Amino acid sequence: MVGAVDVGEASRVVRLLTPDRGRVAVIARGARSSRRRFAGLLDPGTHVRLGLVRGRGELAVWGHADRLGGPSRARNELERLALLAYGCELCAALAPEEHEAPKLFRLLVTWLALLEGEARPGRASRWGLEAKALTFAGFTPHLLRCALCGEPIDDPAVFDAGAGGALHRRCGGGASVDLTELAFLERLRRTPLAETPSLPGDLGAPFRLSDFARYQLGHDLKSRGMVTDLHL
Repeated sequence: MVGAVDVGEASRVVRLLTPDRGRVAVIARGARSSRRRFAGLLDPGTHVRLGLVRGRGELAVWGHADRLGGPSRARNELERLALLAYGCELCAALAPEEHEAPKLFRLLVTWLALLEGEARPGRASRWGLEAKALTFAGFTPHLLRCALCGEPIDDPAVFDAGAGGALHRRCGGGASVDLTELAFLERLRRTPLAETPSLPGDLGAPFRLSDFARYQLGHDLKSRGMVTDLHL
């Protein structure tokens, strides 16, 4: 479960990320009035096995559901809760509707497991999540080669989301970027998330890849505000 919005007096439209159908929205009738039936099922990050019922409208209807797992530590620590919301929103936003997205689904499962572990995820973990999510969605940013000429990046370099990522300054415009940052982001793209909490989070612009995702999506992520406020 990656999110929900209230509709009518008692129901909710629930957003799910699934491996075989990507991003899916279903209506949970009575979700706001029947707390017993939906207890522990509608929290972001909860893993459910869900039966769907054909409704009279466009959305399928929430049927029988089994809770397979869900956040515990991440619900009780503000920083982890913010990263949980961000991970759910990012992976779901980049996933296609009604089309398989197994890699993004597994990435989110791995991210949620990381948030339940002993190690405290930091900026490097978030950057790793962003780099992998963009890659799995087919939006891999150019980091080590110029997005325009294709040659290896050297100084001076810039970063332009609209052009596809890193550029030689002679090839285009954008925000100045250090080669060390680009190499680190590429390293994170290939590093297992479990190894990222011990890596530094003070290299470069903290929202370089988040800005790239915003450009690809055409909108910002609502949960980014909390991540920003907590300096994550």
